[in-house]
Amino acid sequence: MSEYYTAEKIQERMSISTLVFQGYRPFGEEALQELVDEGIRRIEIVESPDQYDLSDIRAMRFIDETCRRVGVEVVAYHAYMTTFEGIETEAQRLERVDVCRRQIDTMLELGGTFWCCHAMVTNETVEKSYRELAAHIEGTDAVIAIENFNRAQLQVEDRVKFLDRFDHPKVGMILDVAHEYDADGINPMAVPGRARATIEQIGRHLRHIHLQGYRDGTGHHPPLIEGDEIQWREIFETLAAMNYPGEFVFEPIGLLANLETLKFIGRAPERLAALKN
Repeated sequence: MSEYYTAEKIQERMSISTLVFQGYRPFGEEALQELVDEGIRRIEIVESPDQYDLSDIRAMRFIDETCRRVGVEVVAYHAYMTTFEGIETEAQRLERVDVCRRQIDTMLELGGTFWCCHAMVTNETVEKSYRELAAHIEGTDAVIAIENFNRAQLQVEDRVKFLDRFDHPKVGMILDVAHEYDADGINPMAVPGRARATIEQIGRHLRHIHLQGYRDGTGHHPPLIEGDEIQWREIFETLAAMNYPGEFVFEPIGLLANLETLKFIGRAPERLAALKN
């Protein structure tokens, strides 16, 4: 079993989703500087078609230049608006796969290595498309993944079954700690013992995690705010024990918390490491 993470180890692997700017700041140098001011230098970029196109290398080179000017590193793409729903023909499917390929290619050029779309129900269309994407990333450092949601056929158990069947070393799962609910509407990541069991259920498939505070039945808060129900110590103990290989990605929404959101994220490594005591 690995030791519980130090603040330094959490800091090294900590990143923040640009979802934090949604409805709060346009993406740009000024917004990125706010991250740097709080010691946050790694980002996961979410789709934002009104500002940039993840599949357009010219647009993403501009994003990359903006990040580099302030010392921010792109580590992942979260193509949350890209799914395989509404596809009726093979031509439409191939077109969607091509968009995903181009997103992955621009990500790799920017230095990122993790890509995820929302995909939705893992049917034959999704499986065929992910196999083509897995072939596309052979020989690269990229990993692609599928995320859990609180909907039938999209929960952790469903995603694990899909990944067990898929069985590809470069295709895994992104666990969102606020997207999982049981039949009674309870989030297991907020229940002692069940948070660990959920992560262990995913096991070797876990390649990425979205971390956020959860209270009053809603997620996307900063970690460790008053009333936060997430089992933070248990989660980090379990990740350490399984030698989790990915990022610690915080995914708050800026306006959900208030203007102190980035301060909470900046202090997170020290506060999470202190939970060991």
